[in-house]
Order: sequence, then structure tokens, then C-alpha cells
Amino acid sequence: MLYYAQQGQLSDTNYITHHFFSEEMVCYFYLQLNIMKVSRIVNILLGVLVLILLYKAECGKPVVPGKTVVVGGKKYEVVKQVIDTQYVKVKETKYKKGEDIYHDTTIYVPVPVLDSAQMEEVLSKYYAKNTFKDTMKLGEFGRIYIQDTVQYNKLAGRSLSSDLKFPTITNTTIVKEKPKAQLYMGAIMDYLQESGVQNPSVGLMLKTKRDRLYGISAGVAPNGKPVYSASFYIKL
Repeated sequence: MLYYAQQGQLSDTNYITHHFFSEEMVCYFYLQLNIMKVSRIVNILLGVLVLILLYKAECGKPVVPGKTVVVGGKKYEVVKQVIDTQYVKVKETKYKKGEDIYHDTTIYVPVPVLDSAQMEEVLSKYYAKNTFKDTMKLGEFGRIYIQDTVQYNKLAGRSLSSDLKFPTITNTTIVKEKPKAQLYMGAIMDYLQESGVQNPSVGLMLKTKRDRLYGISAGVAPNGKPVYSASFYIKL
């Protein structure tokens, strides 16, 4: 049997009060005290863990903003952009008569005195039909073939042939709405076949731009006392 004495004074009379405790009671009080200390430590650790999770969820890793485009005055985030290039071949031939070709300038030069042999050679070249061909390269787009025919000291006709390929670029952009915070309100309850509806509660759920969910709710326990809860969800 353990006891302690408490001394006091009442008016002019001294008194001593003796309190007696058994060893079982002392052990019980000591155990309850330790349980309270452990419970407090556990609560602190849980609080620290929640703060760490919240920090990592919302502040730990910065969000790199994606490319945005404006469609109809509204901003959208670009999900995917595909640029496809296809070449369309164009083959065409055109012919134009000499008289339809613009004659720019004629420059006359002195005519030397020619003998009969030279005169015959000049006339032979004058009546001869000469063909000139040339090819113009247009880089990766292809070639243009030019053929000119000259007779009677003038351009008789011109033929143009093209073997080209022109690029057709298709730009496809897939977009989605930019992430934004959303707030939801709802209710929840349990149903037991023996007892019926249990623990009705209402709550709020916040969805952040990072697709995290935070919820709080308040309800009534079966014993009539208020119950409060909080929740946190991440996207897997």
C-alpha cells in the first residue's frame, strides 16, 4: 500500500490528509499517461506526414507549362502536333507560236560584201530550222524543259515541259482545355441492413490543376455526435 500526505492549514488548526493508492492504481495511471504521450507523438507524426504529402503534391515538383494556342479567343493547351508533308507531282507541256512571243529588240549591223558562196551559205542558214533545248532546275521542286525553234532568222515556236512536285503541308494540332481548379459538393452515407442509414454527411471536394483531390466533410455519428473527416487523393 502506498500513500502520500498533504499538509495544510485551516484557520488556526494544522491538518494532514492521507491519500492511499494501491500499486495497481499507480500502474494504471502510469500506463494511461504513457498512452497519452504515445498518442500525441503519433498524431504529431501523422500531421508531419500529411504536410509532407501536401508539399510534394502541390509544391514539390514545378509544373512545366505546355504550349498554348488561341482558338476562338480561348486558350487551349497543345497535346500533340503532327506536321505531315506530301509532294504532289505536276507534269505539263505547253507550246507557243513564235508570233505570239514578244519580240523585244532588233539591232542592225553593217552587212559585208559577200561572194556567191558566202551568200549561198547565209541563205542556207536562213531557211534552216534550228532547235535549241535547255533545262532549268528548280531545286527540290523539279525541272522545266525549254525547247526553242528558230527559222527565217526569227523564233518559230517555243515548247515548255515541266516535271515538278510541290509540297503540301498538313499541320494537325490536338488541343485540350487548360487545367483549372474545380470545386465539388456532395453527400455520403452508409447503409446497414439491420440498422438502415448510418453516418450521413455532406462535404466539399477540391480538384486542383495538378489533378489532386482534397476533401472535407461533416456528419452525424450513430450516437448523435458530430463527425468531421478529411481526405486526400492522387491520380495513379
